[in-house]
Amino acid sequence: MRKTLLIMVLFSIFLFAQDAKKVTLQLNWLNQFQFAGYYIAKEKGFYSDVNLDVHIKEFNFDINVIEEIKTKRADFSIGRSSLLIDKINAEDVVALGAIFQESPLMLLVKKDSNINEVKDLKNKKIMFTKDTSYSASILAMLSASKLKTGDYEIQEHSFNINDLISGKTDAMASYLSNEPILLKEKGIEYKIFHPKDYGFNFYSDILFSSSKFIKDNPKLTKNFYNASIKGWEYAFDNLAETAEIIYSKYNTQNKTLIQLIKEGEILKKLAYSNNEGLGYLNESKLNDIINIFRIFGLGNKNINMDIDDFIYDGNPHKITNIKISKQDKKYIIFTLIILFIILCFAIYFFSKNRQIKKLLHTVINSTDDLIFYKDNELKYIGCNKSFEKFINKKESEIIGKDDFEIFEKEFAELFRKNDLAVLNAKSILVNNEWLIIESEKRLFQTKKIPFSYKQDSKKGILGISRDISKLYEIQEKLKALAYYDELTNIYNRKAYNERIQEKFDLFERYQTDFCIAMYDIDNFKLINDTYGHDVGDKVLKELTAKIKLNIRKTDLLFRIGGEEFIIIFPKTSIDEAFIIAEEIRITVSNIRIIENKSITISIGITQSKAGDDSKSIYERIDKLMYKSKHNGKNQTSKD
Repeated sequence: MRKTLLIMVLFSIFLFAQDAKKVTLQLNWLNQFQFAGYYIAKEKGFYSDVNLDVHIKEFNFDINVIEEIKTKRADFSIGRSSLLIDKINAEDVVALGAIFQESPLMLLVKKDSNINEVKDLKNKKIMFTKDTSYSASILAMLSASKLKTGDYEIQEHSFNINDLISGKTDAMASYLSNEPILLKEKGIEYKIFHPKDYGFNFYSDILFSSSKFIKDNPKLTKNFYNASIKGWEYAFDNLAETAEIIYSKYNTQNKTLIQLIKEGEILKKLAYSNNEGLGYLNESKLNDIINIFRIFGLGNKNINMDIDDFIYDGNPHKITNIKISKQDKKYIIFTLIILFIILCFAIYFFSKNRQIKKLLHTVINSTDDLIFYKDNELKYIGCNKSFEKFINKKESEIIGKDDFEIFEKEFAELFRKNDLAVLNAKSILVNNEWLIIESEKRLFQTKKIPFSYKQDSKKGILGISRDISKLYEIQEKLKALAYYDELTNIYNRKAYNERIQEKFDLFERYQTDFCIAMYDIDNFKLINDTYGHDVGDKVLKELTAKIKLNIRKTDLLFRIGGEEFIIIFPKTSIDEAFIIAEEIRITVSNIRIIENKSITISIGITQSKAGDDSKSIYERIDKLMYKSKHNGKNQTSKD
């Protein structure tokens, strides 16, 4: 008995003591917000949650990202759309997903250069790399504007924005998220020429690996990809916090916190453009990019590449960042399961019992959900009335046709991908898909399952699709109500509780100091009693709006009670925060919301200290704020 117990204990220890799998990710540029999702997945423990120990390698100019994968010095890397050329040239590359649906690469000129159109670049100096595959979208844009290679002077890229400022070059290949920010900070007006605006829309920052590595490590690859996407979602949902992490731990370029935040704002738009989810890869778009490359003589023209071999099987193609409550999820899943059971019975009795068939057919047609079924060639063999109404066709016009004969190409390709995934996986597949219906964007949740519809066991597909757009809107509204004060439209106490905990997590992990201030409107009860609550509300709203204008974009403002407010100043010393607080106090004292009556505030301000937690720091600023009140009001007390 003891021996058995000992073996069980040792076995348990062995199971739980497995070392995390070591994984190396090679970046294709220097550390900046461009790679934020991977930093966040590492720092927030998303990688460690799936037993991965990820080492993120910064780029240097001696590195070739393809070679890093080939020689196994890296397991995953970041590439550009030029990975398609590598694939055509028989390199073993597989794209897991594209983080940016639009490339940030463009041409940048100064506004006073008199270059108003691309064609004005004739006889001008243009600075970009001589790597044609890297600059293909820019070359295509120049070509589309009838500029040949000899019509302009190509300069080797210096990656120094001062060369554009000084006039050493007339135009510079740049990133939307980098150089324009630097010019704006210097007060220099600029103009950009983006290849996308000329029909050359490339992907950027494609996460990739090799087919061999993926085949040998399917679970690891899936876990790494999903954790990375989770990191990106968090990074874009929490731009300021993410920028702080990069600023304190991954800031090898010495960027300012504001520069990192602005970079994040721009990249977020590129990641979610075209209503696509993070990582989305579109076959049609990839084929268009290949054609552009081939126009410039890139890649082996004699090789016809199968795009399916380029795209990772686990790429979701349509990820939506939707958060639905557990109760709603249970309701949706339960309803869909019931409907599937009904549908399966309907098919089963299709030719066996006319009375039952008629009854179940009535039940199926009574639902607003779209119900349809296809044969093994993915052609429709039946549907319900809601599906007929949805596509404005009768069932007799639908049967025998496939999605490409009924829907627009973009949607048909998406449905075909999902159908094939169901048949290959031989299991239920659930997708959330944004569709454009009569110029209106709507969210559908679709569940598909394979089924045998003939005696020879041919496999077709049963599907149910539900419009959950309203549910999504309600969830978003509830989310807003949960974290925002309805009167002043700033963060509420719940939001404060979460953000202050985040600040302490950063403080404990990286010694990232921050300051916090509490202010209270002096004699506010007297204002309500004298002028009424409508005037009191007006004071709260207008005062808050004014204070928001006097704090920095990175500072966080919360209403935590009636007339009590808190401001968090990230990465700020007590002396700096005190100056800002005093400016706010003086500004408020000069406001005349109520005619001939000044309004003042009393402030308490402190800095994070070793051993602090959310309770201790709150108690400290509360005492400091009341110290200001007891000492005559309209003043700031600090510790």
